[in-house]
Amino acid sequence: MAIAEEKISALIRLVSEKVLAWGLPFFYFLVSIAFYLRTYDSAQIKITLVQILGTIFIGVWMIKLLEEDFLEFVNKNLIIILPLVAFLLSGVFSFSHSYFFYASWNELVKRIIYIFIALIVIKEFDSDQKFSILFKVLFWATFVATFYGIIQYLDAKYFAGLEKGLDPFVWRMAFGTRIFSTFGNPNFFGDFLVVMSPIILAMFFRRRQPIYLFLWFMTAFCVVQTGSKGAWLGFAVGLVAFAFLLVIFFLRTKKKWLKYVIIGAMIVSMAVAYFGIKENLRERTDSGSFRIFTWISTWEMINTNPWIGTGIGSYYVTYPAFRRPQIFFIEAKHNTESDHPEDEYLEVWYDEGYIGFGIFLWLLGTFLFISFKNLRAFSEQDPLKKYLDIRAYYQLGILSSLIAQLSHNMVCVSLRFVSSGIFLWLLIGIIGSLCIHNPLSAKTPPPSPNPKTLLPLSARRVVQIIIIIAVAFFVKIFYGYFDADMKHNLGIFYSKQGQWDKALASYSTVVKENPSFIMAHYFMGNVYNDRWVAEDGNNAIKKYEDVWKLAPNYVQSRHQAGLIYIKWAEDEKRRVEEARAKGDTVAMQEHQNKLKELYNKALYELNRYKEIDPIFSVNYYRIAYIYLQLGDVKKAEEAYLEHINYPEKLKAPPHNAWVENWSKRRLAEYAETYMYLGNLMFGTGNAPKAKEYYKKGLELVPGHLNITKNLAILYANSGDMASARALWEELRKANPDDPDVKKVFGLK
Repeated sequence: MAIAEEKISALIRLVSEKVLAWGLPFFYFLVSIAFYLRTYDSAQIKITLVQILGTIFIGVWMIKLLEEDFLEFVNKNLIIILPLVAFLLSGVFSFSHSYFFYASWNELVKRIIYIFIALIVIKEFDSDQKFSILFKVLFWATFVATFYGIIQYLDAKYFAGLEKGLDPFVWRMAFGTRIFSTFGNPNFFGDFLVVMSPIILAMFFRRRQPIYLFLWFMTAFCVVQTGSKGAWLGFAVGLVAFAFLLVIFFLRTKKKWLKYVIIGAMIVSMAVAYFGIKENLRERTDSGSFRIFTWISTWEMINTNPWIGTGIGSYYVTYPAFRRPQIFFIEAKHNTESDHPEDEYLEVWYDEGYIGFGIFLWLLGTFLFISFKNLRAFSEQDPLKKYLDIRAYYQLGILSSLIAQLSHNMVCVSLRFVSSGIFLWLLIGIIGSLCIHNPLSAKTPPPSPNPKTLLPLSARRVVQIIIIIAVAFFVKIFYGYFDADMKHNLGIFYSKQGQWDKALASYSTVVKENPSFIMAHYFMGNVYNDRWVAEDGNNAIKKYEDVWKLAPNYVQSRHQAGLIYIKWAEDEKRRVEEARAKGDTVAMQEHQNKLKELYNKALYELNRYKEIDPIFSVNYYRIAYIYLQLGDVKKAEEAYLEHINYPEKLKAPPHNAWVENWSKRRLAEYAETYMYLGNLMFGTGNAPKAKEYYKKGLELVPGHLNITKNLAILYANSGDMASARALWEELRKANPDDPDVKKVFGLK
């Protein structure tokens, strides 16, 4: 019996080891190249792979650890393991005090998986054979991604404007001429290339095989074609770091001319990156200003709870309340969210405060220091060998890669995205593994036949069964997240088709399978708004309230709620007229009271949205409309003027970090607001003021069709027929097919 149990334990260790040794490399391959275009988010498949396979790997590893004396391993390597465990515990603590359970839960899951990946690599990747498999698979992933990236480049260059091109997928040219490969976003693709570039280059210097140089040039080409300034910066920093380390640690006995060539290449790389980024920023100044205003807002957010933070993963939930108004001018949209501040360090600081941020810096500092120590040890020359220990080249590539990615993530894509995040923790894991497993054996040594264990046999089996059940439970949940993403995409399809019941059924499945899916709640509210049958007003408000429980300031939910109350009020206004027609004064008074209550609720929601987005013209128009319905012309005029005058506030602190005449970006909107002001004054009999507003609108947009027509009508009503005729003649020249113009001139 004892022998049989020993064989079972040995088999568990062997199978677990094989699963981790082969599974992790192909996990990275799959996450790098996978995309699925039938989900709402094409990258959802990457998230699901990380969640499901990450959970399985953790389960397998924990089952294996129960068959070993893992505390002995921990005690021997505590200095390496401790920063990782501390950062994990920081995430758990941050989750424990977060006000936003689901947002923090999603981020905590990734944190757990990331840290365990690093720990698994540190402990289990203990031979050159395992590293060889890992790097070969990563290089194949790089080839697939860059090959598809080049196809996208050729497609954009030679097949733009055609219905079909070289890229066979529906997302072709989603970012214009910028390529994004299997990552769905140029910045994410750029981060992957920034990581892989130095590793490929290191293998070229070790193997001296042209295929590695060819792959590196494919990588470099794709970095340029992403059009991502952050990727250019990270790539240049990685290349300079690589060259510097190569000179310091590998060329100490080489000819001086080679060192000078490499130093020259470093200078050229930085110069090209600098001038490329500078020129691109000159052409796309919004990229720089967007980051400046986002970082300013993030700093203000940090100071709301600086010591322990607001909660891991809570940034995107709270950011809208701090977002600078200039962001709306820059994005030219009002229904978008910034999930991350384009700087991982600021986000960790906000989420977890000084304490968590300090632990993060301690972790990074520890592994950067270990990398340098490793490189110094591995690069010692052995006169009997033609090449240095391969670990020296592994470490050269990994350290350069780590420096490059950490630089990139100061200005660009957050490490919170799984396609980038998993690589940071792989790099950290490899650094720890190279340090611990010294010397690195060619193959993994056979396990001890009867190792010490912390638990007796029966307890081990019970715990292992519990682990298997827990893994199965979480795999089911995470697959539900994936299915929810597909159902959300289906819900959008049904919504566009006007199939309201099917859309609601799809969204209901989404929120059941993934309660954190804020957008599904929001879209359900919008469906009720669009369908608008009995009780849909109540139903819509309830769904927006569900949104606010998850994210109090989610996109335009407050504005949408205001719109619901306005529509509801229109129904109530009709009931007032019906009661008046019947002579039912009691019912009429009840409906009038309800009408006023609904208008006040609408004003409340619209004003709340104005605090979040103070430049959205439609929001001001609806506020003015409500005041007109309530009979307050003065407040309606004030609402319009508030919209027009708001850009002036952006010239003064605290909004003037980037000075610009922001109103120029939306002259058509402000001209339209002047038109509404003119109409308001014209309707109330104040012709001089109406004329003043119309003229101000025409100063912003000369020849504006509707303003010119309204001004012509005003002149005619005032008896100034010559001015009216002159304006209609202008309209006839500029807009001969306009129905009103044809009517005035008796044309058909």
